[in-house]
Amino acid sequence: MGYVRTAGMSTAARRARRRAALVIVAVLLGLLLVFGFALAYMQGWVTLPGGDRGGDEATATSAPPVATVTPAEVSVNVFNAGGIPGAAGRAGEALRARGFAVATVANDPEGADVPGIAILRHGPTGIEEAQLLQASLPEGVELVADTRSSSSVDLVLGEQWEDLPAPDAAATEEG
Repeated sequence: MGYVRTAGMSTAARRARRRAALVIVAVLLGLLLVFGFALAYMQGWVTLPGGDRGGDEATATSAPPVATVTPAEVSVNVFNAGGIPGAAGRAGEALRARGFAVATVANDPEGADVPGIAILRHGPTGIEEAQLLQASLPEGVELVADTRSSSSVDLVLGEQWEDLPAPDAAATEEG
């Protein structure tokens, strides 16, 4: 007699088609679940363990602190360690124009080797003053703590120091 054939597809082909349909349905359900979880997380309905979103409290603590000192209260010593003639004098004048109290302008008494732009030396009580001064200087000026008891700050110019622009030119570039 021979084998009886059914009209249409073979059994193997029907199984393959059914398997493909199940895989596609499973992938779509998985994507739907991921999308639903992402939506719930973004709406704040669900949080992850250890991932405290915190709301307003988290943003309040991550905001930068408001400066309690003004440039006029920051005593700055400008020292040249980069060997560029007159750089400390020009930097001192630019800082005075920005409202800082420049106390001393000279070559670095410590004889530091500053290959970069500049460093800001400060004591434990002068960290806020140093940060305020750093904000008005070019990127790349690093803070260096020392043991002084005063809140004065030393700006030590390095080999890559470039003169500060005039205060009105800096304001027009930023705004």
